[in-house]
Amino acid sequence: MGRGEWAGGLGRLVGVAAELGEAGRQAVLRGGRSAAGGRWALAALGSVAAPAVPATEPWKLSLGTLIGRHPRTPAVAHKLLGLLDGYGAVHLGPAKVGFDGEEVEWDKVVELRTRNAFEVLTTSALEQDVDRIREFLPPVPGRKWAVTKAGEALATVVLAALERGSVDQRLDELTVPAQIVYRGLLGRPRTLDAGCFAAATLVIVGQAGASLIATARQRGIPVRPADAATEEERAAHVAVLRERTDAVARLLSRIEQSEPEQVEASAATPQVSLDKAPIDEPAGGPGPEPHPAG
Repeated sequence: MGRGEWAGGLGRLVGVAAELGEAGRQAVLRGGRSAAGGRWALAALGSVAAPAVPATEPWKLSLGTLIGRHPRTPAVAHKLLGLLDGYGAVHLGPAKVGFDGEEVEWDKVVELRTRNAFEVLTTSALEQDVDRIREFLPPVPGRKWAVTKAGEALATVVLAALERGSVDQRLDELTVPAQIVYRGLLGRPRTLDAGCFAAATLVIVGQAGASLIATARQRGIPVRPADAATEEERAAHVAVLRERTDAVARLLSRIEQSEPEQVEASAATPQVSLDKAPIDEPAGGPGPEPHPAG
């Protein structure tokens, strides 16, 4: 990606982050500088319009969404993108909601729970997700490329969220809608938990979290807030946040050092602008319509 393309992508990202205020804009910029190799993921994230508050149309942001917007995604890799939803996705709409590839009807949701962002964004959970991606994708052409880019996107988005907290010291005070309690088979309560990517996305794209909460309240679904951190806990977390940031930066560096397999020229898609790149494209069909602006 050339300097002009990167600047344009970052500009779009800043435009989306403007809704979060000056602190949010500065945090995303800092995250972008720390994750130089994964900057394409931040540019792709900024090119996705946020959902309406409350939700009026189906909306999804996932690892597959970001990789599908990479300007050099091979055609063969598009068949793998839908498989990545289980390792990072936020699903939201007027009829359904969910995390990481699993959606439930709002009519079955009985409670939405928020969690402290500090508790959700852990390096151990991130490393587990990266390992699971490596193990899960089938050995087909384009697999190594997709695995590398998925790891880059996952680590970059988490790093940007951690950077927001490690400098602004706001993750202790910030809660995200991270648990969905719903009626399962025979009416038994079940819970969907947001993974690292989903939680980090809700930290950076605040309008998505606001839409999720507003949609729940519009339907009369109770939202239970997470317990607020004490002053002592916030002070102790500052050093831990920096350690997590450094650890994720090192993980991202290791991911970037792995060389994606070369894909035959005939299998690669032409380079396109992030503004016009496809959203998730399932095997055998085109991607969905562009997400509505919030």
